[in-house]
Amino acid sequence: MKTLIKHTGLSLLLISFFLGSCASTYYTPYSSDVPQQQVQVSGSISFYDELSPYGRWVNYPGYDRVWIPNAGSDFRPYYSNGHWVYTDYGWTWMSDYSWGWAPFHYGRWLYDDFQGWMWVPGNDWGPAWVNWRTGGDYYGWAPMGPQYDYGYNAPAPYWAFVPRQYINSPRINNYYVNNSRNVTIINNTTVINNTNTYNRNRIYTGPSANEVQRYAGQPIRPVRVTDTNRPGAGRVDNNQLRIYRPDATAIQRGREADRARPVQNIDNSRPSRIDNGNSNNTNNGRITPNQPGNNNNNPSNRPNQPVDNNNRPSRITPGTTTDQSQQQQRIQRDQQVQQQQQIQRQQQQQQQRIQRDQQVQQQAQRQQQQQQQQQEQQRIQRAQQQQQQQQQQQQEQQRVQRAQQEQQQQQKQQQEQQRIQRDQQQQQQQPQQQQQSERPSRVG
Repeated sequence: MKTLIKHTGLSLLLISFFLGSCASTYYTPYSSDVPQQQVQVSGSISFYDELSPYGRWVNYPGYDRVWIPNAGSDFRPYYSNGHWVYTDYGWTWMSDYSWGWAPFHYGRWLYDDFQGWMWVPGNDWGPAWVNWRTGGDYYGWAPMGPQYDYGYNAPAPYWAFVPRQYINSPRINNYYVNNSRNVTIINNTTVINNTNTYNRNRIYTGPSANEVQRYAGQPIRPVRVTDTNRPGAGRVDNNQLRIYRPDATAIQRGREADRARPVQNIDNSRPSRIDNGNSNNTNNGRITPNQPGNNNNNPSNRPNQPVDNNNRPSRITPGTTTDQSQQQQRIQRDQQVQQQQQIQRQQQQQQQRIQRDQQVQQQAQRQQQQQQQQQEQQRIQRAQQQQQQQQQQQQEQQRVQRAQQEQQQQQKQQQEQQRIQRDQQQQQQQPQQQQQSERPSRVG
């Protein structure tokens, strides 16, 4: 009995120490300026109970227990089965999964080469824990990792991009840009730093509504976030986004209670991302026993029974040859991927440089053609002006000539009149002279 009490006390001490060291807050605190409050839950909320039907809980080195959704090998957080809604908190991810209220608004996401995307729980609610980018007519976002805050430079495959005018589309999945273009787009985009605060946590709100409505061609008005009292998928109704979001205190109580619950150990010698037990599962990610497309008969999907890793070295079993070989292979693959990405970047940069040179040449040619056209137009205008001036000069000369001719004619007429007058005067004077000449002779 004493031994049992001793072990129990030691276990409680270790659990208390672990809880103190594993705080769930990954963000820098700020003053809250958002008026809405979360649902105050007097009891506790168990992520373990709420999410177990839709995935499996596992121990992951460095992060304690994480949750792997039963959503298919192509699942990506903030990408699959959902869309963005502009709310009074900024751009909020509205998931169509019935379990989407939890992992897309609490905690962070982690990617593993074997297991795929895994969710690391957290206590604080947010509209979406993502980083944003913009540029080149695109908006992009990527999940923030557990050990990173805003500004985290996520790997290129983690990013999702859409043309700016479709960021608010309910069918945004129809407009996703192919991941092969991510590196090029990232190199031509910048980080969006629009922020808000909620419960003393900084929230990145994404692109501004004024900017989005310019590209979307329609008004963007915020939807008010309101609370529901039970878990489930969110819905928009009467200009309100109704979503379940219990407060941090209730979640912390539930997480403390969940630490006594059994979870699996990861066995990366059998990659689960190939199928994850969901290729044919259409039940919204819920595990249904004895149906195709589910691994419920496999011990790896039984949360109350740990996986037996004997004779199958896993990623968390150090010192084994298989694990070292897998580690080396993983490193080699990473190096090859990095080399390929570097080659692609160099090729893309070379293509961009060639395109820029071609654009410069085309622009120079266009400018030269424009200059030549302008010069030709100016020459034509000068010629037309000269012709007009010549015509004006000719018209002026003709007018002057006509005026001179008129003057000459007038002068001739005057002279002719004067001549006629002189002749008339002479004719009048001749009889008088004759009479005067005859008078003296008569007197004598």
